Parts: sequence; C-alpha cells; structure tokens
Amino acid sequence: MRPFAIIPIILSFTCAGLCQVAPPCGLDYGTQDDEANIIAQMRYGSVADAINAINQAKNSRGTALGCPQSAVSYATPDFTEPALSEIVTIWNTVHAPAISSFSVTCPRIGRYENNSALGAYYAMQAGYFSDTATLSMIADMMYDQQYASWNIASPDPRNEGVFAYVNVPETDPCYLGGVVGAGVSKICASLPQYCVIYTDGQFAGSTFATADQDDDANWFDGGLAYDHGWAGVQMIESSLLQSRPSSKLKYRNSALLAGKFALSEYPVKNHNYTSKLIWLLAELYALTGDGMYRDELNLKLDKNLIPGILWDGDNDGFVDGTSPPVAFSDLTSTAQIPGRMWDGHNSLPWYHAMNAWAMTEAYVAFRDRGDTQRAAQLKPYAIAMLDNLAREIINHGVVTPDQLGVRDITYALLIGIWKIVQYENEAHPDWEKAAWAMWNTGYFDTYSTHSVCMGLYLLVRSHTGYTPLATRDDLVLGLRHENDFDENFIIFPNPSRDKVTIKCPKPIASEQACLRIYNLHGQLMIVKKLNPGNNEISLKNLNNGVYIFEFSLGKGRKLRQKFVKSN
Repeated sequence: MRPFAIIPIILSFTCAGLCQVAPPCGLDYGTQDDEANIIAQMRYGSVADAINAINQAKNSRGTALGCPQSAVSYATPDFTEPALSEIVTIWNTVHAPAISSFSVTCPRIGRYENNSALGAYYAMQAGYFSDTATLSMIADMMYDQQYASWNIASPDPRNEGVFAYVNVPETDPCYLGGVVGAGVSKICASLPQYCVIYTDGQFAGSTFATADQDDDANWFDGGLAYDHGWAGVQMIESSLLQSRPSSKLKYRNSALLAGKFALSEYPVKNHNYTSKLIWLLAELYALTGDGMYRDELNLKLDKNLIPGILWDGDNDGFVDGTSPPVAFSDLTSTAQIPGRMWDGHNSLPWYHAMNAWAMTEAYVAFRDRGDTQRAAQLKPYAIAMLDNLAREIINHGVVTPDQLGVRDITYALLIGIWKIVQYENEAHPDWEKAAWAMWNTGYFDTYSTHSVCMGLYLLVRSHTGYTPLATRDDLVLGLRHENDFDENFIIFPNPSRDKVTIKCPKPIASEQACLRIYNLHGQLMIVKKLNPGNNEISLKNLNNGVYIFEFSLGKGRKLRQKFVKSN
C-alpha cells in the first residue's frame, strides 16, 4: 500500500578516541557479577546501592554502553504526514471490525486484546468507536483472571491484584506457548504455592500462576509486570468510558487492585519490566492523587529507570557515573546523544521505547497533579528519550524485522505528541516526523497488537485534546454507583452524528429537568431544558468525541451519562 525499500544496515563507525563498537554487543548487564549485584540490589538494596550497582556495570560495558544485544535492520523512512481520512479508513475497515469480532475462548495475557481495547478507548475519545460491549467482554476476561478474593479464598497479599497466567499442558488449546508458556511451567514446577486453582468467574477450575518473584529469593524475573501494565491501564480506561455504573465500579476496583500488585512487585534488572509498573503507578497517581502511588512511583523511578538512562547532567560530553569517563562520541551511533538506555537489552529501540513512554507518563502524572518540582526533574529525561528514539528513525530508518517494535516505538512517540506537544503547545517536530514515518511503513494496514497505536493516531490527527485523568474521573464521578442513573432517561441513538433524542420521564421535581452537555475538558457545551417525553438535541456544533450528559432534576440531584458523537 505504501511501498518502501528495505535496506539492511551494518553499523560501522570511525574511531574518536576509543573505537566505537557495533551491535551485537556483549556484556548485556555487565559481567556476571555485575548482573547478580544489580538483581540483588534491586531487591534488597537502597536507592544508592542500586545506582552504584548499575554504575559498576556501566563501567564494565565501557564503550558498549547503549549498544544493543542484536543488530538492527532499517528501511528507508517516508516522512509524509498522513491525512486523518486515511487513518479513519483503515481504522473503520480493518481494526474496528477485528476488535468487534473478538470472543473469549481462553484466558489471554495482557499484551494482546488489552492493547486493542486500549486503542479502541482512545478511538472512542476521538469519536470513532462505540462498541462498548466487546470492550467490556475484554475487561471481564481480565477481571476473571485477576488474582483476588473473588477468585480464591485467601490470596497472597503481596501478589494480590496481578493479572495471572493460566497454567495448562502444552497439549491444551489454551496453552500460552512461547517464552510465557515455558515460564509459567517453570513457576508452577519451582514454586507450586504460587499456582492456584480459581474458584469463581468464567475460568473457575483453571490453575493460574500468580507470581514470578519469590520472597525467599529463589526466583527473579518480573515478566508478569509486562502484561500487568497493559491490563491495568486498560482497566482504568474501562472504568472511565464504560456506561453501565456497575461495570464502571467493577473495573475501577480492578484497576485499584492492580495497583496493589504494582506497589508490591520488586524492581528487576530488566528496566522495561519495571517500567510497565511505573506506567500503571503513574496513571493511578494521576487518576486518584493517592500518595502511596506517588511514593512507589518515585522509588521505582529513582532506583531503576533513571539510573538506567545514559545521561550527561554536567554537559561535559561524558556519560555520568562512568569511571574512567566514557565519552558519548565513542558510543554506538544511536547512543551518542543522552537519553538511550544503558544495557544491551533495553537499548534495542523497541525496549528503549517502553522505558521512554513510562518516563513520559510519570512526567505527565506529576505535571497533572501540580507537582511542578518533580515534573521539572523528570521532563528532561522524557524529552531526551523520545528525541533519541525519533532521531534513530530520522537518521537510520524504521526497524524492519517482522514488524518487531512497531507498536512500542509508535506508542511512545504518539503519547509524547498527544500529552506534551499538543497539550503543552510545545514543538518537537522530530517526534511527529518519526511518527509519520512509522505510519507510512504500512504496518498499520493490518490488524495486530499495534492496533493500540491506531487510536492514538486518531486522537493526534483529529486534534482531540488530552484531558488529565483526574478531570475525566471527576466528570464521571456520579456514574460509579449502581443507582445513580435513572433508566427512564433514554438517550438514543448513542453514538450519533447530527442529533440525539432524549426520552425524559415526568420531572421528579416541580421544575423542568435541565440537560447540560460537557466535553472531557469539563467545558460546558450545551444547556437545554427538557420536557416530559421526547426531546431532540442538535449536535451539529459539537466535534466528534466523548461527552458527558448531566441531568439536573431539582433538589440538588444530578444524573450523568456518557455519550459518543461520531461520524
């Protein structure tokens, strides 16, 4: 659809002082002793201990800092800015139908349908999706996989809240397969106390692995966090954008329970695992303002993510924390400006991107919560990490091996554009240029887990403004309880393009009922008095997107309902 030439690039460089290395590079986390020390300090050490462990490993890597564990191939980028209509067409003809056709057959891990559901919730905010029934099915699937009191009588408090992995034989059609399936088998063989039979929900009777870290220190991994972040953030969006009050409350409670796991899970050597928890903690802090999320977010940032970023705080041209000093000019090409992850695994562009969007979300959470000092500390890291990622695309091209990293690289760039460039009216043209290059690969013409990015493309290209989670939460506060909305008030059709009809019962109070329509920024868009019976409301002056219909019924009573205006 958008042809491009694949050009395998073998990275080679001239020497500037020391000779630059080319991937693949060894010593992914330093020496074996360095790696073991990082693992131990992430678990048992202080923030200073963890920083020292990473710095020691940085010294072992030397000029291999920021050099990935495998070579990367690139394709020539096309920086043409896509038209909104082009994105809408592919969303409507490819991605939306695929999402709506989903049905539950087996328990699924968080990186699959939760990604698609999250993208659909983004599209809903822009007015391009309305199938809340399928999205509710996906959320219910994950809810029934969550390790909680509704699934087992006495959950382990430290692991409670995790979206667990099903454990079945390889011959079972629900076997997870690949690295995840093998990992689950290992957990259940080595730590059978963490593999339990669920007693409730659609997966009652199945065994689930509920941990990948043991308090006795005989298991270190953290891979559950990878899927946990996707599922937890999807639950937050479900709680905000589903209409049924009982479902909203259910999903909110699920998201808060997911936060309990994110609070208790230890950081690990692999930064992108911990970054998934940072992402979820950031969103929960932004949503609730609860100090427990803020404090754990700060700890995981200071102990794990920030020390893993190649930095030049004093602008002397050398990597901070290295002894003897390592010059940025001696590193591999993609690490010659600050902002790249230090180790062989996370310096790969797709893993670097996961860390970049976690840092971006952390910055956004502190900004939105009014903590200007911490936000100011984090923003330079977020900017540098996204700059580094974008310049790799601009200078080398888009990654090509089997679409690896398409979702992660694109997601990081689009989150930065939506929540920083557009929200703060701040220019970062390289991010946009790189995001358009990712679109023009044609990878998004087919349905995959990278559907999550389609919703963000719709938001960005339709200029649907980002609204802080706390503001959105306040707008739907009245929808959380079972009896908040009187079903005699009927809004149809929902969604609608030009007009909507509201069936209004006889006013509860002596005065007429009043309708106020707010956008997700909290701006009042329409005020209308309602008469008993059918009331027709014109929507011609509203942009596509999600709105809150608030009914004032006298005596201080207000009812709220979500509405989607779409094409």
